[in-house]
Amino acid sequence: MLKADLHLHAGEDRTHKLKYSSKELIDHAAKLGFEVLAFTFHRDVFYNKDIANYAKKKNILLIPGVEKYVEGKEVLIYNITQEEAETIKTFNDLRTFKKKKETLVIAPHPFFKSKGCLGKKLVENIEVFDAIEYSHFYLPFFNLNKKAARVARKHSLPWIGNSDSHHLVQMNMTYTLIDSKKDMSSIFKAIKQRKVLLKTQPAPLRYFIWRTFIMAFNME
Repeated sequence: MLKADLHLHAGEDRTHKLKYSSKELIDHAAKLGFEVLAFTFHRDVFYNKDIANYAKKKNILLIPGVEKYVEGKEVLIYNITQEEAETIKTFNDLRTFKKKKETLVIAPHPFFKSKGCLGKKLVENIEVFDAIEYSHFYLPFFNLNKKAARVARKHSLPWIGNSDSHHLVQMNMTYTLIDSKKDMSSIFKAIKQRKVLLKTQPAPLRYFIWRTFIMAFNME
């Protein structure tokens, strides 16, 4: 089983002002035993030979990805180049792209309280998604993942646990174990076949309050 986190941000992400670099995140992830990662920056596909080789030296497979705004909503798309990402503006564009290339599409935090979250667009375009994210950001008595979990069950889609890391402390609260060989094609196939195991625990209350404050005042 491969330990994976497929929703990560780092200091090179132009949308945020994060204090750690992609290599620092890889170092941290390696210490936690992660074997598969994907940087999913908001504007850019952050993937190159240098960063992929750096991850490989740490026994980590790095998969190219992006957190793309499609019709104003956030969508995680994998095995994509910057040029390809710039052509995808609508869900019909995404459908066309999926027919041309082996890829994976995940719905991130779809029912969280942000205008960028998918909301009803998830169900309206459910056939374009291969999995639904189960976010780390919840408490035992307050969990916005529950509606997403119901949609996943109804449509027989796997849950993928991710950190959506904007701070290194977020990693390892929620992640995914994937029953797969360690290559991109096998991992995509395993996820689509639901050969995954969600590993999750509620966030500590102090962390939840701190993170809510950070987001409310746009401090990252």
